[in-house]
Amino acid sequence: MKTILFAAAVALAVLPAAAMAQSSHSMSDHSTMAGAKHGEEAAVAGTGTVNSVDADARKVNVTHEPIAAIGWPAMTMDFAVAEGVDLAALEAGAPVSFTLTRGADGIYMIETVQAR
Repeated sequence: MKTILFAAAVALAVLPAAAMAQSSHSMSDHSTMAGAKHGEEAAVAGTGTVNSVDADARKVNVTHEPIAAIGWPAMTMDFAVAEGVDLAALEAGAPVSFTLTRGADGIYMIETVQAR
């Protein structure tokens, strides 16, 4: 009985340390991205469908497929859009390919977009 309790105690002590090591590794991978300034980081490609366009705020709402390069699952979200993007060319329901870059504030924005 003491052997089983000892083994359980060791397992409980080791598992959190292993989880923290794994978590720290993941965070360090992303922390280098956070330090990059707008335009210094490579653009990340994505695909999705436009749900809405807010030209006044220069934002689009997109349901996108998973973006493995930055560890994002498929989801629906609002994106700021770079000044060079023609928002008049986008409409709700349009399937699109886009690239994201991280702004100086650390938030991704759509740098380029085109209909698929």
